[in-house]
Amino acid sequence: MKRIFTYAALAIATLSASATDYTGQLKVNVDGMVLPEAETTVTINKNENQTYALELNNLILTMGGAPAGIGNIVLNEVRAHEESGVTTLVINDNITITEGTTPGIPFWIGPSLGNVPINMRGEIRGEQLYFIIDIKMENSSFGELINVEFGDGGYQIKNSGFEEFHTATYIDGENSYSSDEPNAWHSFNSGIANGMFASLTKFALQNGNTSICNDIRPGSTGSKSVAIESSIVLGYQPANGTMTTGRLQAGSLTATDPANSSFMDMSLTDVDGNGDPFHTVLNGNPDSLVVWVKYKQGIVNEEYPYANVSAIITDGTYYQDPEDDKEYTNVVAKAQDKKIESKDFAWQRLSIPFDYDTYAANNAVAKALLVTISTNAQPGVGSNDANTPDSILVDDIELIYNSTVTGINVKGTAVKDFDQATSKYVVGIAGDNADITADDIEVLTDAKSAKVFVDITDIDEEGVGSVANITVLSADLKSSSTYVVNTYTEGYLTGIANVEGDSNEVEAIYNLNGQRVDSPVKGQVYITKYANGKTVKTIKK
Repeated sequence: MKRIFTYAALAIATLSASATDYTGQLKVNVDGMVLPEAETTVTINKNENQTYALELNNLILTMGGAPAGIGNIVLNEVRAHEESGVTTLVINDNITITEGTTPGIPFWIGPSLGNVPINMRGEIRGEQLYFIIDIKMENSSFGELINVEFGDGGYQIKNSGFEEFHTATYIDGENSYSSDEPNAWHSFNSGIANGMFASLTKFALQNGNTSICNDIRPGSTGSKSVAIESSIVLGYQPANGTMTTGRLQAGSLTATDPANSSFMDMSLTDVDGNGDPFHTVLNGNPDSLVVWVKYKQGIVNEEYPYANVSAIITDGTYYQDPEDDKEYTNVVAKAQDKKIESKDFAWQRLSIPFDYDTYAANNAVAKALLVTISTNAQPGVGSNDANTPDSILVDDIELIYNSTVTGINVKGTAVKDFDQATSKYVVGIAGDNADITADDIEVLTDAKSAKVFVDITDIDEEGVGSVANITVLSADLKSSSTYVVNTYTEGYLTGIANVEGDSNEVEAIYNLNGQRVDSPVKGQVYITKYANGKTVKTIKK
C-alpha cells in the first residue's frame, strides 16, 4: 500500500503576512511519563515558497507540581502537501530552542541544549490543527525524549482509557435513575433514543448498566476501567449490558429483533448530558482495534458463552448494529469479535483486524466509527438471575495504524536485500540515464493507508542519477521512518566494483546523497572521484 507525495527543491523561505493561531490541548509525554494537559496556542505562517513555519512558544512542563521551562520551538521550513482539503506537514531538523518569555520561570532548559533533533508530523484539516513533535533532549538530565501532541486528529476514540466519567440520569415523572457512564460513551440512561419500548426499557433497567471500576488491566497507566453488566426486563427477560459510541434504540420486545440496536448518524446534532455527541469522528483507516477485557457470566450459558466487541467504520450516514434488512452501502470496514471467552475472568488483550476487502465495492470514505460492546454476542440469552448478572470490564481501547515498510520498488524492480532497519540503498538502473521521478518509487507497507512522501534530487554527475528521500508515516502520524535510495547507471556501479584503488590525486568525495564532502566520517560509505576520472566506492576506516 502506498500514497506518494512529491516535493520540489525549495529556496530559502520568507514569511508571508498571513498567520493563523490555533488553540487546543497540548499533551506531553516525557520518557513514557504522561504529564497534565494544558490549553496552548500555536501559530502557523505560510511561507512564500509554499512551506510553513510553526511556532510553539513558551513550552512549559509541569513535573511534580513544579513548572519546568523548555522554551520556544520554531520550525521554519516545514514541507507541505495538500490533498482532499488536508494539508500534511512534515519536517526533520536540528534546531536551537530559544528562551521563553513567561514570567516566573527561573531557567529555560532549551537554550542550553544546543542543536536539538526535532521530528514533526502534522496536518491542517479545515480549521483544525493537529501535530506531533518528538524532541530528543540527549544532552539533558530532564529526559531523553519529549513527545508533544497538539489537538485532536480524529484518529482515536475519545476517553479510550475510560478515566473520565459523568452521571447519566433518566427522569420518569417524579422518579429519576442515575448511573456513571464514561465520557463519549453511552448506555441505557443516556443512549436510548427512540423505539416504541424506549421508556419501558429505561424504567426496567432503572440504574443503568455501566459503572466506574478500579480493576485495571495489567500495565495500565490509568486508575479506572468501565464495568458493563446485564439486567432483567419485565421480570424475566435477560437484557445484555451494552455500551456504545452511538445511541441505543428499543423497538421491540423480542430481544433478537434488529429494531433493538445501536446506531449512529452524523447528521444528528443532539448531545448527551455531558455535551458529547452520539458519534465518533474518524479521519483515518486503522488496521486493527486493540482492547483489554475481563469477562464472566453470572450463570453460565454453555450454548451462548461469548461477549462481543464490534467496530464499524462508515461514511457518517445512518448505520445500525446489528443491521436490519436494509442494504447498507456506507460501510468502509468492520472489526468484530463475537467469541470473547471468559478465561476464568482474567484480563485479556484482544487485537481485532479491520476487514476492508469485503466492503471495498462500497467505495465509502471513512468519516465515523460506531463501537458497541455487549455482555453477550447473542441478544437476550444472558444470565436470568438479577443478583448474578453477566459482566464485562473494558480498559484501554485503541485504534492501531500500521507503518512497517516491507519493501521498496524502483521502476518496478524490488530493492535488493531490503531490510526495514537499513535506511540507505544503492540501485543500478539499466541504460545511460539513471534519473528517476517520484512515480518510479513504490513503497510497500503493512498498512491500509500509510502516507508516503518522496523527495527527488537529481545529481549532475556522470553515471549518477537521483537521490530519493522517502518519509513514511502511519495514517495517524504517530510513527515515522525515513529511507534514502541512490540510483546509478549499472555501468557506473560495475566500474566502481572493478576498481581496486587508485594512487592519483583525489578530485572530490561524495556521500550517498550525492553531496560533496570535505571531511568523511568513519564508518560511512562514500564515492571518491580521482583526477584521472576513475571512481571508487569506499567505506571510511
